[in-house]
Amino acid sequence: MVNSPLIEWVKIHRRSALMVGVTLLVPLYFFLSTLTAVLATRADYAGQIDSIEPRLARLQGLIEHEDALEQALAGVQNRVSDYVYPATTDAAGVGAALQAEMRGILGDSGFEVTNSQVLPVRKKPRFDYISVKVVARGSLEQLENSLAELDRFRPLVMVETLDVMPNRTRRRDAPDEQTITVTVTFLTLRTVA
Repeated sequence: MVNSPLIEWVKIHRRSALMVGVTLLVPLYFFLSTLTAVLATRADYAGQIDSIEPRLARLQGLIEHEDALEQALAGVQNRVSDYVYPATTDAAGVGAALQAEMRGILGDSGFEVTNSQVLPVRKKPRFDYISVKVVARGSLEQLENSLAELDRFRPLVMVETLDVMPNRTRRRDAPDEQTITVTVTFLTLRTVA
Protein backbone atom coordinates (compact mmCIF):
# COMPACT_ATOMS: atom_id res chain seq x y z
CA MET A 1 0.00 0.00 0.00
CA VAL A 2 1.43 3.34 -1.04
CA ASN A 3 1.03 6.26 1.29
CA SER A 4 0.99 9.69 -0.20
CA PRO A 5 3.38 12.31 1.11
CA LEU A 6 0.43 14.35 2.44
CA ILE A 7 -0.84 11.47 4.57
CA GLU A 8 2.71 10.88 5.84
CA TRP A 9 3.03 14.52 6.77
CA VAL A 10 -0.35 14.49 8.58
CA LYS A 11 0.72 11.42 10.59
CA ILE A 12 3.97 13.03 11.60
CA HIS A 13 2.62 16.54 12.26
CA ARG A 14 -0.83 15.94 13.75
CA ARG A 15 -1.03 19.17 15.67
CA SER A 16 0.01 21.28 12.68
CA ALA A 17 -2.42 19.37 10.43
CA LEU A 18 -5.21 20.06 12.93
CA MET A 19 -4.40 23.77 12.95
CA VAL A 20 -4.32 23.91 9.14
CA GLY A 21 -7.66 22.03 8.98
CA VAL A 22 -9.32 24.37 11.49
CA THR A 23 -7.87 27.36 9.64
CA LEU A 24 -9.49 26.13 6.43
CA LEU A 25 -12.81 25.05 8.02
CA VAL A 26 -13.55 28.30 9.92
CA PRO A 27 -13.61 30.49 6.77
CA LEU A 28 -15.51 27.77 4.93
CA TYR A 29 -18.10 27.71 7.76
CA PHE A 30 -18.50 31.52 7.67
CA PHE A 31 -18.76 31.46 3.89
CA LEU A 32 -21.45 28.77 3.92
CA SER A 33 -23.44 30.44 6.72
CA THR A 34 -23.31 33.81 4.90
CA LEU A 35 -24.32 32.13 1.64
CA THR A 36 -27.25 30.41 3.41
CA ALA A 37 -28.38 33.72 4.97
CA VAL A 38 -28.17 35.52 1.63
CA LEU A 39 -30.17 32.78 -0.12
CA ALA A 40 -32.81 32.83 2.64
CA THR A 41 -33.09 36.63 2.39
CA ARG A 42 -33.37 36.37 -1.39
CA ALA A 43 -36.17 33.80 -1.05
CA ASP A 44 -37.97 36.07 1.45
CA TYR A 45 -37.70 39.06 -0.90
CA ALA A 46 -38.93 36.94 -3.80
CA GLY A 47 -41.97 35.95 -1.71
CA GLN A 48 -42.63 39.61 -0.87
CA ILE A 49 -42.37 40.56 -4.54
CA ASP A 50 -44.90 37.85 -5.39
CA SER A 51 -47.31 39.25 -2.80
CA ILE A 52 -46.76 42.85 -3.94
CA GLU A 53 -47.47 42.18 -7.62
CA PRO A 54 -51.28 41.73 -7.17
CA ARG A 55 -51.44 44.88 -5.06
CA LEU A 56 -49.56 46.83 -7.69
CA ALA A 57 -51.92 45.49 -10.36
CA ARG A 58 -54.92 46.66 -8.29
CA LEU A 59 -53.36 50.11 -7.85
CA GLN A 60 -52.62 50.28 -11.56
CA GLY A 61 -56.25 49.39 -12.27
CA LEU A 62 -57.41 52.13 -9.88
CA ILE A 63 -55.15 54.65 -11.61
CA GLU A 64 -56.49 53.64 -15.03
CA HIS A 65 -60.13 53.98 -13.86
CA GLU A 66 -59.63 57.07 -11.70
CA ASP A 67 -62.07 59.25 -13.67
CA ALA A 68 -64.85 56.67 -13.52
CA LEU A 69 -64.29 56.20 -9.79
CA GLU A 70 -64.39 59.95 -9.16
CA GLN A 71 -67.68 60.22 -11.05
CA ALA A 72 -69.12 57.31 -9.08
CA LEU A 73 -67.94 58.90 -5.82
CA ALA A 74 -69.57 62.20 -6.73
CA GLY A 75 -72.82 60.33 -7.41
CA VAL A 76 -72.59 58.57 -4.06
CA GLN A 77 -71.93 61.84 -2.24
CA ASN A 78 -74.99 63.38 -3.89
CA ARG A 79 -77.07 60.39 -2.82
CA VAL A 80 -75.68 60.52 0.73
CA SER A 81 -76.59 64.20 1.02
CA ASP A 82 -80.20 63.18 0.26
CA TYR A 83 -80.24 61.01 3.37
CA VAL A 84 -77.91 62.50 6.01
CA TYR A 85 -76.50 65.85 7.02
CA PRO A 86 -72.76 66.24 6.34
CA ALA A 87 -70.24 66.29 9.19
CA THR A 88 -69.51 69.95 8.46
CA THR A 89 -72.93 71.00 9.79
CA ASP A 90 -73.37 71.84 13.46
CA ALA A 91 -75.49 69.30 15.39
CA ALA A 92 -77.24 72.03 17.37
CA GLY A 93 -78.01 73.92 14.16
CA VAL A 94 -79.37 70.75 12.56
CA GLY A 95 -81.57 70.16 15.62
CA ALA A 96 -82.93 73.71 15.56
CA ALA A 97 -83.61 73.56 11.81
CA LEU A 98 -85.28 70.16 12.17
CA GLN A 99 -87.48 71.49 14.97
CA ALA A 100 -88.58 74.47 12.85
CA GLU A 101 -89.21 72.28 9.77
CA MET A 102 -91.23 69.68 11.68
CA ARG A 103 -93.34 72.36 13.36
CA GLY A 104 -93.91 73.84 9.90
CA ILE A 105 -94.89 70.52 8.29
CA LEU A 106 -97.35 69.72 11.09
CA GLY A 107 -98.70 73.27 11.09
CA ASP A 108 -99.15 73.28 7.29
CA SER A 109 -101.15 70.04 7.60
CA GLY A 110 -103.57 71.79 9.98
CA PHE A 111 -102.17 70.57 13.30
CA GLU A 112 -102.01 72.88 16.28
CA VAL A 113 -98.45 72.41 17.59
CA THR A 114 -98.53 72.73 21.38
CA ASN A 115 -94.95 71.83 22.27
CA SER A 116 -91.62 70.87 20.72
CA GLN A 117 -88.11 70.31 21.93
CA VAL A 118 -84.75 69.27 20.52
CA LEU A 119 -83.55 66.14 22.31
CA PRO A 120 -79.88 65.58 23.23
CA VAL A 121 -77.72 64.35 20.38
CA ARG A 122 -76.91 60.64 20.57
CA LYS A 123 -73.40 59.98 19.32
CA LYS A 124 -72.83 56.69 17.52
CA PRO A 125 -69.70 55.43 15.74
CA ARG A 126 -70.80 56.46 12.23
CA PHE A 127 -73.63 58.94 12.79
CA ASP A 128 -74.96 61.46 15.28
CA TYR A 129 -78.66 60.82 15.96
CA ILE A 130 -80.48 64.16 16.15
CA SER A 131 -84.05 63.97 17.45
CA VAL A 132 -86.89 66.42 17.89
CA LYS A 133 -90.01 65.71 19.93
CA VAL A 134 -93.20 67.48 18.82
CA VAL A 135 -96.63 67.44 20.48
CA ALA A 136 -99.58 68.53 18.32
CA ARG A 137 -103.37 68.37 18.21
CA GLY A 138 -105.49 67.69 15.13
CA SER A 139 -107.27 64.98 13.16
CA LEU A 140 -106.22 61.63 11.73
CA GLU A 141 -106.42 63.03 8.22
CA GLN A 142 -104.05 65.83 9.18
CA LEU A 143 -101.66 63.25 10.66
CA GLU A 144 -101.76 61.27 7.43
CA ASN A 145 -101.07 64.40 5.36
CA SER A 146 -98.14 65.47 7.54
CA LEU A 147 -96.55 62.01 7.46
CA ALA A 148 -96.91 61.93 3.67
CA GLU A 149 -95.14 65.29 3.52
CA LEU A 150 -92.19 63.84 5.46
CA ASP A 151 -91.43 61.53 2.54
CA ARG A 152 -90.46 64.55 0.42
CA PHE A 153 -88.26 66.13 3.07
CA ARG A 154 -84.48 66.01 2.46
CA PRO A 155 -82.20 65.07 4.16
CA LEU A 156 -84.20 62.11 5.28
CA VAL A 157 -86.33 62.46 8.42
CA MET A 158 -87.63 59.33 10.11
CA VAL A 159 -90.38 58.88 12.68
CA GLU A 160 -88.69 57.35 15.70
CA THR A 161 -91.74 57.19 17.95
CA LEU A 162 -95.39 58.00 17.37
CA ASP A 163 -97.96 58.15 20.18
CA VAL A 164 -101.57 58.94 19.30
CA MET A 165 -104.19 59.66 21.97
CA PRO A 166 -107.83 60.58 21.28
CA ASN A 167 -109.16 63.78 22.82
CA ARG A 168 -112.47 63.67 24.68
CA THR A 169 -115.33 65.84 23.54
CA ARG A 170 -117.33 67.28 26.41
CA ARG A 171 -120.13 69.08 24.63
CA ARG A 172 -122.93 67.62 22.62
CA ASP A 173 -122.70 70.36 20.00
CA ALA A 174 -119.03 69.45 19.29
CA PRO A 175 -118.20 68.34 15.72
CA ASP A 176 -118.32 64.63 14.88
CA GLU A 177 -114.67 64.55 13.82
CA GLN A 178 -112.40 62.95 16.40
CA THR A 179 -109.43 65.06 17.45
CA ILE A 180 -106.21 63.48 18.57
CA THR A 181 -103.08 64.52 20.40
CA VAL A 182 -99.96 63.26 18.70
CA THR A 183 -96.50 63.00 20.23
CA VAL A 184 -93.94 62.35 17.51
CA THR A 185 -90.19 61.98 17.83
CA PHE A 186 -88.51 62.77 14.52
CA LEU A 187 -84.98 61.53 13.84
CA THR A 188 -82.37 62.59 11.34
CA LEU A 189 -78.72 61.60 10.97
CA ARG A 190 -75.51 63.58 10.69
CA THR A 191 -72.31 61.89 9.51
CA VAL A 192 -69.31 61.83 11.80
CA ALA A 193 -66.02 62.99 10.31
